[in-house]
Amino acid sequence: MSICDSVCLISQFMQALFHMIAGLQDPKGFSNDTIDQLSMFCKADMYIMHATSAFSVWCWVMLSVLRYTAVFHPFKYRTIWRQPRNALSIMAIAGCLLEIWIPALVSYVPDVRGCVEHPDTHLMTIQSVHMLDILFAYVVPSILRIVLDGIVLAHCYRPNLLEIPVLDRRYGISAPSGQSALSNNNGGDKPTMNIILSFPRQSISYKREQFCKKKNAMIVRSLIISVVNICCNLPSHVLRVLWTVEPNQDRDDVVTSFLEAVSQLLYFGQFTCNALYLSTTIYETSTVPTKTYSVTIQSKINVSKLLDNDDV
Repeated sequence: MSICDSVCLISQFMQALFHMIAGLQDPKGFSNDTIDQLSMFCKADMYIMHATSAFSVWCWVMLSVLRYTAVFHPFKYRTIWRQPRNALSIMAIAGCLLEIWIPALVSYVPDVRGCVEHPDTHLMTIQSVHMLDILFAYVVPSILRIVLDGIVLAHCYRPNLLEIPVLDRRYGISAPSGQSALSNNNGGDKPTMNIILSFPRQSISYKREQFCKKKNAMIVRSLIISVVNICCNLPSHVLRVLWTVEPNQDRDDVVTSFLEAVSQLLYFGQFTCNALYLSTTIYETSTVPTKTYSVTIQSKINVSKLLDNDDV
């Protein structure tokens, strides 16, 4: 997602720079070779822009699938290895094939001084490819995300739902509070070592409650960012649908210009949502297994030291 967002932003910057430079020159003085070169740039830049944007949207679907798997199938979530990577590869190939219509139809048109579909292309063909692009690059992944995230959200707020942390489950065998780990058997001189890791019941309940609250807060935060991301993409796709269905609609009026400006602003806001999600969720939780592993190793080291001291 980070790579695709960066490439998409660079391609959009190149597209804006291209239109600005092309708008300052008179297209009537362009030769056929120049127009062909400009058309090649339009094809490559628009293709990269749409393909990376579509792949970034499907990355959100993969995150929703992983979140759903982690909540409802935790054992499966901890045992998966290459499946998410293979799924991303399949989605990348599918996204590249989905946007293959852009190099075939888009070219530089001197009359409009921009990258648009070739004037000789049939209107029905243009409408069909645009609607399919909107369907598979926004509508279908958005529906999947809403359904999966909605199920996860409903599960997180079920009443009387308690989840025991991993360390508590691992060291949950405890003796009554206050019992010493060192005890004498039959009054012998040498004490025997009983490995007892005990936690007060109130402490365990409090830790469980705090663990569940922290986990649910992280999930809710992720879902909120995901919903904001969908809303940021919605206005631009709605306008695209309207312009696809009614291509002769006047786009120069004040209301349409204002709506287009707002939709473009929200569209660029989605990249902020992506960065916020990656920084507050993905990169944050990626350090948890390391900490848990370190705590477990430290506990084993402490127990080993106690056993060595007892042998001495």
